[in-house]
Amino acid sequence: MRQIGLWDDDGADGRASWLKVTVPFLLCVLFLAVVWFLLPAEQWLLLFGMMVAYIVPPLGRETIIPVCILCGIPWWLAAFALAFLDFAGGLFMAWNFPLVLRIPYIGPWVSRFVAAGRTFLDRRPWLERLYFVGLIAFVSLPFDGSGSIVGSVVGRMLGMTKTEVLSCITIGGIIGSFGIALGIDYIVNLIPAGAGFWVSLAVFLLIGAALLVMYRRYSRRPEADV
Repeated sequence: MRQIGLWDDDGADGRASWLKVTVPFLLCVLFLAVVWFLLPAEQWLLLFGMMVAYIVPPLGRETIIPVCILCGIPWWLAAFALAFLDFAGGLFMAWNFPLVLRIPYIGPWVSRFVAAGRTFLDRRPWLERLYFVGLIAFVSLPFDGSGSIVGSVVGRMLGMTKTEVLSCITIGGIIGSFGIALGIDYIVNLIPAGAGFWVSLAVFLLIGAALLVMYRRYSRRPEADV
């Protein structure tokens, strides 16, 4: 395992620290402002709500993206929105990790993710050997708790630098979000045009249930098979 480095404060002054906290949020506001000119108000509100839901567990991109596409949001925009959130979240964690651990309620919440990340690493030693590619896979695949926050924690546990972790989170977010969005868009095109919303939703629920069963079976495999 690589030497674990501490993402301590870099000795920046108060103004720089304030910028590190606010810039990720300002980037999200700028993104939403641009999207306002691309979508009707109803779809903009839906996308905003889905982005908020993506930040708060347990919903992940495998749930958010299908809902967005079913509600008429372009697949590429839904994918880009979540990939952008992964980037912004990774940037915030890279710049403010010590601060996050000191926030009431949020700090213990992140600490629980540390335990989850440690368990994930213990079960998959290949992730430590292929730390860069492994972290990309962790962020891109719909594992329980994967994403920019836990990905940042896992990257820190692997001793990766801030730049390495942010690169992995960005690449993994793009691969995961666009991969799911392309798959969902392909399935939508296979459903007859007159099927209606509820038929489409039923199809996605069946596919989601099948994927959930496959994942549960994989997650319960004996340790020796992992």
